[in-house]
Amino acid sequence: MSRFSAKVTYGIMATVELARHDREIPLHAKAIATRQGIPYRFIEQILQGLKQAGIVRSLRGAQGGYTLAQDPRQITLAELVHSLDGTEATPATGNGSPAPTEPRGALNTILSGILEQVQEAEQTILRVISLQSLVEQQQKLESQRSLMYHI
Repeated sequence: MSRFSAKVTYGIMATVELARHDREIPLHAKAIATRQGIPYRFIEQILQGLKQAGIVRSLRGAQGGYTLAQDPRQITLAELVHSLDGTEATPATGNGSPAPTEPRGALNTILSGILEQVQEAEQTILRVISLQSLVEQQQKLESQRSLMYHI
C-alpha cells in the first residue's frame, strides 16, 4: 500500500480531532493543530481543502472555528484521501520513453494490470474505514496506554 502524503496524514488527524469533539462547538484551527501535533502553518490550508470537499464547515468570528459537516460514521478514508490529494491514485502507464520491444511491452502490460488490482484493493479498504472507526481505535489505544502507566 502506498504511504499517505503529509497533507493527507495531517488531514486525517485534523478530522479525527473534530470527530472527537462536540459537533455543535467549533474548534479553532490552532487548537486542532496543538492537540494533534500538526504544524500550524499547514492546518489552515488543509482545513480549507476539507471545507471545499464538504467534509468540514467553518464559522467566522471569535466563537468560530471548524466542525465536521457530516456524521463521522459517514466519512470514509477514501473520501478524505481523495479530497486532500485531489485524485485517486492510479498507476503510471507511461513515462514518455520510446515504445518498448514486444516481450518487455507484454510484461509492462501484466505489471500495470497487477498495479491496478493493488490500487483497487487499496481503495476498497479505504472505502470501508470510517472516521468514526479511527476515533474508536484511537480511544482504545489511549485507554490501553493509560492503563499501562498506572500499573
